[in-house]
Amino acid sequence: MNDFKENIASDAFWLRTLYIALFFLVYRVLDLVILVVTILQWVFRLLSGAPNASLTEFGHSLGVYAGEIIHFLSGASDEKPYPFKDWPDNK
Repeated sequence: MNDFKENIASDAFWLRTLYIALFFLVYRVLDLVILVVTILQWVFRLLSGAPNASLTEFGHSLGVYAGEIIHFLSGASDEKPYPFKDWPDNK
């Protein structure tokens, strides 16, 4: 019970809670961005028969970023994703 009282009074706990809420909102917006990228890539494949290279690279880095957010939200990582660190490479 003593840990509970310490956590409730801890600024670090509440700051992490704020980051969790904000990154959850970012993740929900990311869903829409992924939908737009998917539709655009579908149109490129329809018109040219091949995916757009720039969208492919962006989609890859977007997927890595989404993974970083999930790791932070689930507690698998304490490292906050972009903008607290560099945008993920598309490699």
